[in-house]
Amino acid sequence: MYSKERIYRDIINSGLGKDILFDVPMKKYNSWRIGGKADFFCIPSNQEILIRILIFALDHNIPIYVIGNGSNIWIPDTGIKGFLVRIANTIDKIEYSDKMIKVGAGILLPVLVKDALNNNLGGIEFAAHIPGSLGGAIINNASFANYSMSDIVEEIVLFDCNNRDIRTLNKKQFSFCYRGINLDFKKFVILNASLLLSESDRESSILKIKKFYEQRKNTQPIEYFSAGCVFKNPKEKSAGYLIEKAGAKGLVVGDAQVSTKHANFIINRGNATSDEILKLIEKVEKIVYESFGITLEREINFIGVP
Repeated sequence: MYSKERIYRDIINSGLGKDILFDVPMKKYNSWRIGGKADFFCIPSNQEILIRILIFALDHNIPIYVIGNGSNIWIPDTGIKGFLVRIANTIDKIEYSDKMIKVGAGILLPVLVKDALNNNLGGIEFAAHIPGSLGGAIINNASFANYSMSDIVEEIVLFDCNNRDIRTLNKKQFSFCYRGINLDFKKFVILNASLLLSESDRESSILKIKKFYEQRKNTQPIEYFSAGCVFKNPKEKSAGYLIEKAGAKGLVVGDAQVSTKHANFIINRGNATSDEILKLIEKVEKIVYESFGITLEREINFIGVP
């Protein structure tokens, strides 16, 4: 285990002192509103600072977790032993070249959709109410209403943590899968991506967005703190269907509850802890397995876990 005091001294000596904070509570940086403190926390102002922090953590053999808007992550009550770097609302530059746009990984999807619509581009309307950043959406192949990031991503630029260099990959060098992306890199951070959109009438796009919002509002517990769908859909049936039919819909542990609107959501009713949410996840997994013999696969990213 590293010494926080020694690492902090090295941070100051490296010139990163103004960019990195010490012992920062994480509850406001994730959509479940859970978790303890991060030993080291940073919101880098630009890509250069991000890469310097990545290299610093690698040089010191300290765990580092890069998140976007924190919309599909679980953080332990004991906090993050290492670095947590948040790039949402930073590293978010947009460059237009006809229907192709190059976008920083930290841009929030609703912001990106609005900007695209203002430039008469569509094909990304499905992401208007996904509360995440572009980088996370690409890694998880975010989708809604039969549309997904795989439909529009043409190129990604990433930092390869093993070789410590920046790589540019076109769509022939990676592929998407259900809730994921297939790459040859084990440890990487997406820096930006090029998206191919389509010409669109702004009013038509707004109508699509309104339709998607109504669908989301009617089927998802958007009024509560949650992290989106907790489990991936098995090939047999949707996770929500299996959870409901197994009798786990509405199940409660402390202030964590399986949503009564959509059984694949676990909501924080106010003061749920990370441990309560984890215990509820484990209960749901057990109930579904005992009912159907199906092992649910988690979609949520568990960070800070040894």
